[in-house]
Amino acid sequence: MPASLAPISAELFADFRGGKESALEQIFRANFEAFTTDADERLADVAGAQKVVAGALLEVWDRRDKVADVAALDELLHKAVNGGVAHELRRRSAAHHMAGAHKEAHDALPPAAPESTDQWWAKIVGVLHTAKSDPEEIARQRLEHSRHEAARHMKKVARPKRTGTYVIIGLLVLAASAVPLWYFNKGAASTKAGQLLGRDDAKVLRSKDGQRGAVTLEDSVAVRIGSATTVRYPSHYPLDARALLVAGAAAIKVPSNVTLLVKANDLWVTASGAEFVIRNFPDDSGSVMLKVLGGTISVNPGAAPKEFAAGATALVLSNGAFMELQPDRAAMAFGWLDGKFASEHLPLRRVLLEMKKWYGLEITTKDSSFLERPVQMTATLDTAKVAIAALEEGASVTLKLISEGKASMTDAAGMPKPKVKAKKK
Repeated sequence: MPASLAPISAELFADFRGGKESALEQIFRANFEAFTTDADERLADVAGAQKVVAGALLEVWDRRDKVADVAALDELLHKAVNGGVAHELRRRSAAHHMAGAHKEAHDALPPAAPESTDQWWAKIVGVLHTAKSDPEEIARQRLEHSRHEAARHMKKVARPKRTGTYVIIGLLVLAASAVPLWYFNKGAASTKAGQLLGRDDAKVLRSKDGQRGAVTLEDSVAVRIGSATTVRYPSHYPLDARALLVAGAAAIKVPSNVTLLVKANDLWVTASGAEFVIRNFPDDSGSVMLKVLGGTISVNPGAAPKEFAAGATALVLSNGAFMELQPDRAAMAFGWLDGKFASEHLPLRRVLLEMKKWYGLEITTKDSSFLERPVQMTATLDTAKVAIAALEEGASVTLKLISEGKASMTDAAGMPKPKVKAKKK
């Protein structure tokens, strides 16, 4: 009996149609095992069935804007799974014919072991964060992959003396069945990188509030670390995966002979022969700010990736949308590279958060009525004393040091200036 699609609410379906990754995950987890069981009844291969179902879900995800309702989604998913099963059976039949006299050795290969739902979801996430959505590019990549798969198979087994028709049929079947394989090979790099970055043995570099530093990794990737920042990289970097995870602010310079993957929140940046700055502090509301100092980088927030060349800046929101980065936010985000702290009319509330990061100075006030006041100030990062003076002038406030790293603030706007006594003649 065919698997039934688990109930989907109108809200969940709307989120799925709107491209929310969380909606795809919910639908995937609710249906993966049932549809795998259905496919396995026909394939007698759990791992192969898992690959078919995962590929079908990605195919449906790519066509989500053409799905009118839940019933259409159910129909499309069943069609994609059935098509994947049929392709796999035809591929096996073609492989059987091409293997010829070496069939026994070929059949003796152990089947792939099934994986958990979490492992398959990690693979899908990798695909979502690396695959291009351009249909022509997808078709080209699928065809290229199928050719490689066919060539590899033909080298592993002796070719029997058959007519060219069998060879052509075999190649066509391999091309058809390569759809899910293409998906997962395309996402393999970021999937592997993400898994290695999440391991307990990953190396961690941390800077505290007011601290900054620099490190050069084994393959000459240079990283400047901003204040209150964490950078993770695999323990066996760079042999298995050249990848970094940044939480905070970092400037990264990548040599031309290295391809580096950098993860920030749910966003991946790919760089080779490029230099760029990335920022994603917890109080940035899930957004990521980028500035390219040299070369070109590819930025993939889960939808179609975009390329940015030297001089470009970008703001990527938590939902993956690209926005123009306003000058006031750019000045604050990237000023630290030049040893400066700059606010171009940012609210005082925001400036205080930034001063805690970059100077290790916690400023409190009992009066919150003036915290939205715009602040115009520039100071060096060398000393908090200079920054305090600049803040007092630029925000019309008065600061009083309570202890090391702590100060209280009062509103000085509108307060009468102290009278200067006239000198007696």
